[in-house]
Amino acid sequence: MTMHLSYRHSIPVFDEKSSRRHESKSLWKLQLESLTARNRSFDPKRVECFAQFLGFPRSGHSLIGALIDAHPDARISHELDAMGLHRAGMGFPSIARLIDSNSRSFAANGKWWNGYSYAIDLPANEDRQPLVIGDKKGDWAVRWCAKTPGLLQGFLQSGVPQPKWLLVVRAPEDNIATMTLRRGGLYDRLRIKAGEEGGSASESIAQAQADGKLPTAVSDEMISDYRELCEGIVAMQELIPRDQWLRVDYETFTAAPTDGLKEIAAFLGLDPNSDWLAAASAAVRPPGKSRTRTKLTWSDAQNQAVAELKTQFSFLAR
Repeated sequence: MTMHLSYRHSIPVFDEKSSRRHESKSLWKLQLESLTARNRSFDPKRVECFAQFLGFPRSGHSLIGALIDAHPDARISHELDAMGLHRAGMGFPSIARLIDSNSRSFAANGKWWNGYSYAIDLPANEDRQPLVIGDKKGDWAVRWCAKTPGLLQGFLQSGVPQPKWLLVVRAPEDNIATMTLRRGGLYDRLRIKAGEEGGSASESIAQAQADGKLPTAVSDEMISDYRELCEGIVAMQELIPRDQWLRVDYETFTAAPTDGLKEIAAFLGLDPNSDWLAAASAAVRPPGKSRTRTKLTWSDAQNQAVAELKTQFSFLAR
């Protein structure tokens, strides 16, 4: 695949508790960074498995990605968008080094993003060669494949070591509601401010809705976007061998994280060591009673549309 050096790619900027923004960089600069930021303890040739999330925004990818990243034999990049880099023509060794660099930088900044810290109480693993690396940018992995015929086939044939795919699914109503609220960035800014001040964002979000600064009703556009992602997932699954993808139900996972982590570790070929299981499980909040869907109003037609999605796409079945 030809590398498009003038192509610009959006990457995250980590700034501790304020982390939320991205910056655009040309591919040639990222290619240079993949060489200059080289970690002597990391060798792309020794990676045994590449794990790519796929699915929907606000499905728990950040949390589950951070939990896997905390394993001593794994590196999962945050917001890097590895499939977008592949689409632009970057080779796997360079993508792998950027994943390693991204993982180390995210950890050094406390694993903060959009007002949450995904830090795990474990020693840093940056001096250990990972067996598994991957990327958690699941919705864009689906979008790029839908937009670019042949992209997935090319990726599978590009020498990526033992690709595995993690499909994280949660209740569509909560996905769609959060996707609606996040448009424009104010919702995230309010959550970050609450995180910086050590408080709750619920009151400020409710006030912003009362002031007309945040939506109070679900967006039809976000329901359509969710459907397009479902269709993209189905198209990808037709090309991915069944034993190479794992469906993770987010609500089930958060209710019993140790069992969920063991399942993911077995799928990726990671040792489910007791220290990792204990620390990672402790970082998972139990399911709360508050659901994002309740912060917005739903029309009968919108409720019907979501019900049809659950019937049409088997991976949404609960």
